[in-house]
Amino acid sequence: MKMIAGLTLCGLILFPVFAFAEDGSLAGRVTALEEALSQGVVQQVQFSGAIEAEMGYSSGYDDVKESDVDLTTLELGVDVVLADYFSGFALMKWEEDGDEGVFLDEGGVVLGSVDGYGVAVTAGKLYVPFGVYETGMISDPLTLELGETREGAVVVDFGAGGFYGSAYTFNSAVSDDDEDDMIDAYGVSAGYLFESDEASIDLLLGWISNLTSSGGFSDYLEEGGVDVLDDYAAGATASVVARFNDFTFIGEYLSALDSNYLAAEDSEPAAWNLEIVYGFEIVGHGASVAAVYQGSDEAAILGLPEERIGAAFGFDITDDLGIAFEYVHDEDYDISDGGTDESADAVTCQLALEF
Repeated sequence: MKMIAGLTLCGLILFPVFAFAEDGSLAGRVTALEEALSQGVVQQVQFSGAIEAEMGYSSGYDDVKESDVDLTTLELGVDVVLADYFSGFALMKWEEDGDEGVFLDEGGVVLGSVDGYGVAVTAGKLYVPFGVYETGMISDPLTLELGETREGAVVVDFGAGGFYGSAYTFNSAVSDDDEDDMIDAYGVSAGYLFESDEASIDLLLGWISNLTSSGGFSDYLEEGGVDVLDDYAAGATASVVARFNDFTFIGEYLSALDSNYLAAEDSEPAAWNLEIVYGFEIVGHGASVAAVYQGSDEAAILGLPEERIGAAFGFDITDDLGIAFEYVHDEDYDISDGGTDESADAVTCQLALEF
């Protein structure tokens, strides 16, 4: 059903182009697209995608050792610009460790332009602007695992003179009322970006009324068979991304603000990410090394480690093809805090093709 919905969205976005075709043949559609572009009906149509394959070895908290090589991610996206103030996008995705098959990862219609008009409104299936989650690693930061939220949403973005921000609202997948099916979750973010020729500093603060709608929380609730919460848990985040010449420093903290979402739990999960990335060249090809220290607090219920250290090396074989290596070491919570008091290790090699 999600795949059908995604393809339908792609069709709706592309309909103004394809409707010009006199027949259903590929040649007719290409001709219609060329005519639409030449007549100014469509300013730009851009396709993009990614193919990722990984080989990895891991040793878990239970000392079970595993290794595998497989295709892990396929992505295909389309961006359509009808005018300076009207555009649309859709991204179809498949992940080896997911259970959704091919699905619509995100997609929407955009009215306005932050660059051109200072404001834009986006409606669709979106990752709401809560958290930064920037990293030079292969694996996602713990802040993303806790806070990333994808819902049907409306987002208003604005920016001027280095200041920028967002306000958004959505109907959460989790509810505090079994009869509630309303748009009753919302959030805001505000940031400032300073840029010069050799440096940039990006500061961001964010707040969301229902952090329990994030992927980290909803997966935990689904596994526990929880359909209705006792209450929502708000969340807050703060981050800084600073670049000086070839160095990038990343600092992010994200936390729940309430512990009364379930009567059986009394925790306010939090996570943070401290990272440094250095970019350089090897025989004319881009390369980077990254080192990370991450952690969490009161997040054993969500399956997050208490501490994580790791390092990664990436190399651009060509402009569109890269290879990366990563090592990650996790320390679990103590048994008294809901963990195993054990450690885990993982080594990953990834080939990533982007187009």
